[in-house]
Amino acid sequence: MSIKIFRCTHCGTTLFPARYLCPSCGGTEWSALDAERGVVTAATAVRRRVGTDNSDDIHLASVATEAGPIVVARLDSPVESGDAVSLALDAQHRIVARRG
Repeated sequence: MSIKIFRCTHCGTTLFPARYLCPSCGGTEWSALDAERGVVTAATAVRRRVGTDNSDDIHLASVATEAGPIVVARLDSPVESGDAVSLALDAQHRIVARRG
């Protein structure tokens, strides 16, 4: 399942997630674009979480999509800024990124 980025049909502003009104022009009509790839702009690891055994780190990254907006994605392994990644939604509808 792919991530949808939304483009205002009036002024071309791209957003994620969707909004009722375009913050640039006030438009209310959107077209949906698939966001399948992006570049990591920042990455981190969550090492300690309340209510878990903390055995596995969770790797997260801010990813600039090809369409423009930045999304936060979960990773299966560490990445660095500048790495190219593919984007998708998992079974729980979380954004996930994989190298390549």
